[in-house]
Amino acid sequence: MARRWVLCCVACCVVALGGCEKSPATPSRSGFDPAAVESALATVTSVLGTPAMQSLTALSPQLIVAAAPAATPSALQTVACSAPARTPAIARTAALQVTSVIADSLFRHVIVYDTTARGYRVSPDTSGPAGGIRFVLYQVNSYRLPTVPLTPDGWLDLVDESAGGALQVRSQVSSGASGIASYLIGLSGTRAADTAGLSGTVTDGAHTLSFRDSTAGAPVAGTLATQVTVSARVSDSLDGFRLDMYAARIMFDPFDYNDTLDFTFTSAAQTIRLVGAISTYCLLPSIGLTVELNGTTYATITNGGTTPNVTLVGGQPATADESQALLDLKDRQDQLFVWLGALFAPARALLP
Repeated sequence: MARRWVLCCVACCVVALGGCEKSPATPSRSGFDPAAVESALATVTSVLGTPAMQSLTALSPQLIVAAAPAATPSALQTVACSAPARTPAIARTAALQVTSVIADSLFRHVIVYDTTARGYRVSPDTSGPAGGIRFVLYQVNSYRLPTVPLTPDGWLDLVDESAGGALQVRSQVSSGASGIASYLIGLSGTRAADTAGLSGTVTDGAHTLSFRDSTAGAPVAGTLATQVTVSARVSDSLDGFRLDMYAARIMFDPFDYNDTLDFTFTSAAQTIRLVGAISTYCLLPSIGLTVELNGTTYATITNGGTTPNVTLVGGQPATADESQALLDLKDRQDQLFVWLGALFAPARALLP
């Protein structure tokens, strides 16, 4: 009788709940915590989203000084007046002769935005850092240009710490009395083809992210395109998560580029990895990514109608929370790629 009662209970459980155990078709859902992913990504957004960091990211391509680094004048003149592809030997020689990144004549100068010229210029203000220069950062509009009238919301200090033939720049982003980011940049090569290393921290006052990155940029032979390869790690010790990224981007123009990526989110409870490629034509992406959860293939991300499709192994669609977390993780990879490039750009622009 007792045995019959147990069997009856089991049957009722199967009928009422569709089975007391998870369906064999979705075993991989176990271990995926979308809320934890979203929480970590919200921290990254907050740290990288301070006004000064947003301004730096937007204005980075314009943070350029017309003066050249200290080097043999004749060699630099040759590089400046000749196409790099026609004079590779001279370009390499000039790069080797550079002993500092920032010209002595620029030390302490503050670089400000000129609304008439629509670009940065060296001002007579010499309240900048000893051994370096200061760029004023401004609030930006939707076109990633300073709003008018100009409204400063921070500054970027670049201090030359080159020594023994190694080119190094200490970068400090500040707003008021608060330090936002501090990082060291090691550089080599020229603006046409360079390698660089980056390490430091950035904070929003509550969380501090540590990051390190190595990057290389060079023209793609036989084309007008350039390729930038990035290998980076961003981590938050407070919440115990880490983002690891390898990405190679071939850029044809601002609207057309191809990305090959390997991006991993790691926490104490889960590891999520996105691997594949995204080809962008006229800013419209074609997506082909595989998602791994804790070392096992979990889903794919492919093109959809209005948003990309997230499909679990076995063909079933992901839940709304699962899809959103994975798509946000994909988007954050691209944002980190752009952000890390923005940290490098002002120092890289000082190369010959």
